This record gives sequence, C-alpha cells and structure tokens, in this order.
Amino acid sequence: PSVPSRHGVGKAEDTSRTSPFHLDLWFYFTLQNWVLDFGRPIAMIILPLEWFPLNKPSAGDYFHMAYNVITPFLLLKLIERSPRTLPRSMVHVSIITFVMGASIHLVGDSVNHRLIFSGYQHHLSVRDNPIIRNLKPETLIDSFELLYYYDEYLGHSMWYIPFFLILFIYFSGCFTPAAQRSRMPLAALLLVGPSSLYYW
Repeated sequence: PSVPSRHGVGKAEDTSRTSPFHLDLWFYFTLQNWVLDFGRPIAMIILPLEWFPLNKPSAGDYFHMAYNVITPFLLLKLIERSPRTLPRSMVHVSIITFVMGASIHLVGDSVNHRLIFSGYQHHLSVRDNPIIRNLKPETLIDSFELLYYYDEYLGHSMWYIPFFLILFIYFSGCFTPAAQRSRMPLAALLLVGPSSLYYW
C-alpha cells in the first residue's frame, strides 16, 4: 500500500509504477545520454581552454561527473518500478560496480585528454608513443600502461556489464501476465530512434 502524502507524491508514484511505459525515466535516459555523453567533447571544443587549465577538471569532466550521479539514480528508479520483485542485493552490487567503473573511466579519459595536448597519439600503443618512449625512468611507462588498462579494459567492463545487467533484470521483471495485449505507446516509439542510435 502507498504511504499517503499531502502533496500526492504517493499516488503519482503508484500511477507511474503501474504505467505500461515509464515515459519520464526513459526520456531522462535518452536526454542525459545525448547531452552528458555526446555533449562532453562538444563542450570541450566550444568552451575556452583558459577556463579549464590542464591541472584542473575540464568541462567534459563535469559532464561525466553528472552522468555518474544521474544514471545510477535513474537505474534505481527504474528498478523500483519493475512489476515483479527483483533481487535487491544484485541490483545494489551492480549499481556500486557501475559507479566504480564509470568513475575509473572518468579519470582515465580526463588524463588521456590532457596527454593529447602534450602530443600523445591515440592510434599508437602506449609504448609506441614518442612522448611516452622518452620518459625516464622507464618504469613510468608501466604506470601509463596501467592507466590505459584501468580506463579501456577494467573501467569499461565495470561500467557496461552492470549497466546492461540491470536493464536485463528490469526487462525480465516486465514479463508478467496481462489481461490484454496493448500496442507500444507512441512516446516509446519516438524514443526508440534516438536511444537505439546512441547505443549503436
């Protein structure tokens, strides 16, 4: 049973829980994916570099930080609205792992962005980059390889695997008996295009 509220929050939440399509959450997912993820490089190009010195977070870093806070919140709200009871411990561990992976990726991306200004070439391996080869002592190269591993392998795995696991848990909870078969809402159809393009 819902908890009564003076402002009608409990009733609104009940309505959104039983709704066949959660337009608010899926719209926020689509919006934040395009603005906070694709908007990162655009913000770094548009905003003057003088505003964000190389020893401080860039505009893109702040976009990434917002993504790391908003996305887990949206995932939790999505799970709350699942028609069936889900294993909470798995959801919480997945969210924690997601935040860790996205944060590791944030740090790696931030450092890599600054290395580009120093002549780092992304199409070359860490050891083949001219600016890395000249580092002394040579053990510093191992540190940069470790950074690359955290960013491109560990960070991405800890970010995307829990993310899609949570979506899988949610959608598996949506398979419940229905009194009648209904068509996909128009709002859902409108969001399929931009969301599919983003994930592709």
